[in-house]
Amino acid sequence: MKNTIKLGKLAGVTVELNWTVLVIAALVTLSVAGGILPAAAPGYETTQYVVGGVTAAVALLASILVHELGHAIVAQRNGVRVERISLWAFGGVAQLEGEAETPRAEFLIAGIGPAISLVLGLALIYPASVVGGLFGAVLGWLASINIILAVFNLIPGAPLDGGRLLHAWLWKRQGDRARATATATKAGRLVGTALIVLGIVQFAAGGAGGLWTALIGWFLRGAATAEGSYSTIRSELQGVRVRDVMTPAGPPEGDWMSVAAFIDRRAIADQRPVYFLTGIEGTPSRLVTLQALAAVPIDERYTLSVRSVAQELDELPAVQADEPAADLFTKLSSRALTVVWDVSVPVGTVNAAQLGTALEQARLLSSLRGETATAA
Repeated sequence: MKNTIKLGKLAGVTVELNWTVLVIAALVTLSVAGGILPAAAPGYETTQYVVGGVTAAVALLASILVHELGHAIVAQRNGVRVERISLWAFGGVAQLEGEAETPRAEFLIAGIGPAISLVLGLALIYPASVVGGLFGAVLGWLASINIILAVFNLIPGAPLDGGRLLHAWLWKRQGDRARATATATKAGRLVGTALIVLGIVQFAAGGAGGLWTALIGWFLRGAATAEGSYSTIRSELQGVRVRDVMTPAGPPEGDWMSVAAFIDRRAIADQRPVYFLTGIEGTPSRLVTLQALAAVPIDERYTLSVRSVAQELDELPAVQADEPAADLFTKLSSRALTVVWDVSVPVGTVNAAQLGTALEQARLLSSLRGETATAA
């Protein structure tokens, strides 16, 4: 996600905060301080209610983080790498690199999040009743919101945790992962549609919160559709690796040449779209594209070194050559170019257009096989 702030690492996983969280935190603060706390614990000053609202908002974000951290830790223990945890407007997401290998692993990864939220909610009920007052009201609100989050996440529709639990159960029962994904995706779209309709009805009845309900439904429906599409893509690109779709790198070139010399001696002769560059140490550390070379004004090409218009390799997104090509759909994002590595050696580059071409080719081949089978 763009516009994020890195908060650090927990259990080896990078934690990021999207700017939209600040908007939600402000809305939670206003809602809790302006209505919930005064009703639950009357008699306090406005400043105290505001402090209570801020505390509630921060505690809610911490609860969501713990929920997602649970997903991340269980995923790692089941052999699934975790790229990052992102907190944003609709809560949080642990971004996994790949999928669980078994229904049991998926069930454990999906189930731990709601379990944590439910335990947190139930554990806070007693302290809230004992402490009482303003702080007790904050604890009571936090207990109820965690229980609500647990119940909501258990709704059986992708991409909610309940949808993943449904997927794991169907996968185990039917023995067909793709079929289970299709069912969970349909359930997710139905849940999203139901929330949209409910939100519209609420808003028509005078409830401004209906807009938020409809927005959540719209997001869930879109996410479920995207998840179903990604599953189809994984199936179509089954067996295709990143090295199969990348542009292989030629021998690295020296980065000390001027742009003009590099164009005359290398670019025009070789006509490669990308060149890896090396310094005196002999190790590729940069790359330059034909586009970057062409962008240099003609009168500056003799005074600028090719190094000055190149990009550092460690500043570009990276993938391993033997990763499934389908995983690139979640990694390429809006970045134009990704460096392909074979362990610690750069061996090529890949972009979204190449991945799209590979997908189209896979679909055409699949169609041809179907026509051949029919003709036979």
